[in-house]
Amino acid sequence: MRSFTHILLVVLSFVAISAAECAAKTVVVTAKPRFQHQGQFVDLIISDKNHSFNISWGMSPYLQFIPVSLETNRVYTFTVAQTTLRSFSIPELRKVKLDGRTIYDIEICEVHKTRMKHKVVRVAYGLIIPGPDEPSGVTERRLFPHRREISFGGCVSTPDSPKTERVYVCSECKKACDKWRSEHKKPQ
Repeated sequence: MRSFTHILLVVLSFVAISAAECAAKTVVVTAKPRFQHQGQFVDLIISDKNHSFNISWGMSPYLQFIPVSLETNRVYTFTVAQTTLRSFSIPELRKVKLDGRTIYDIEICEVHKTRMKHKVVRVAYGLIIPGPDEPSGVTERRLFPHRREISFGGCVSTPDSPKTERVYVCSECKKACDKWRSEHKKPQ
């Protein structure tokens, strides 16, 4: 049950809400990061005397949800938006600064270093199987992680499941994916 709850929170943590709602609930925490392993999941723990956040960080050993490296012996300034989805309160890491320099910003593509558009997209439910001409997940995360104008909502939907979500989309990621596809066309 704990694993299911953790998976649910991981999935829900990728659900974006409007920028206005995020801005209204933003908290800044200056602290050293800690990491907590719970089975195959890794959480980022950040806390100061007033706030404590447990943020889904990745799945061991290869998948990291937030594309920034943190050292546990360094002090960072974290900007966290406490978002609400239905009855869940989910911390969303929005920015990380080290020595006054931004090293992660949710609105900036980590590959192309360009500001992304926050778009409303359709949520697709069910088992999504990539086609044979699609890039691998590793390739997508490395070269064009913000190309999709769709959100995957998981295998199960209910009548009250969201039909749309807001996601960050990078125009340069879309161009990079198109280029990758043209270079990796399979012969007919």
